[in-house]
Amino acid sequence: MKKLSFLLLLFLSITSLSAQQIESEKVFLGYKFTMNNQRLDLKAMKKLMIADREATRLIKKARKNKTISTIVGSIGGSFVGIPIGAAVSNQDAPWVLAGVGAAFIGVAIPISLRSSNQAFEAVERINSVNSSPPNPLQVTLNFIGNHQGVGLALSF
Repeated sequence: MKKLSFLLLLFLSITSLSAQQIESEKVFLGYKFTMNNQRLDLKAMKKLMIADREATRLIKKARKNKTISTIVGSIGGSFVGIPIGAAVSNQDAPWVLAGVGAAFIGVAIPISLRSSNQAFEAVERINSVNSSPPNPLQVTLNFIGNHQGVGLALSF
């Protein structure tokens, strides 16, 4: 009887648990994702998205676009930084290179925004999958005590 009660209690506690929601907060040029007050990067989010194929596809695209954006933006930043460094050291600065760098940065920003939006879509999708309707069966577990002793009462 004790084993049966324990298994029933274990089953009810497992079925009543729901997955944690990933919280998203709009920040400058994108979103910040957190779960249990810990910030999530795209790599950690990919592991959480494994339950839904579409969310996994979106997060993979977001990671790919973020990588491309980071590479293109870094190249652009380097191209802008070279003429600035030359100008600071009183050398002839190749300002055309700064213009090319600004163009690279201009291309990187929309790619980064697309990556952020894809990650947001994936989070919205996985949150909708994880949020289940309320359990119609009301189950209560009470700790009771009387003149015969103490125990647990499970009510349906």
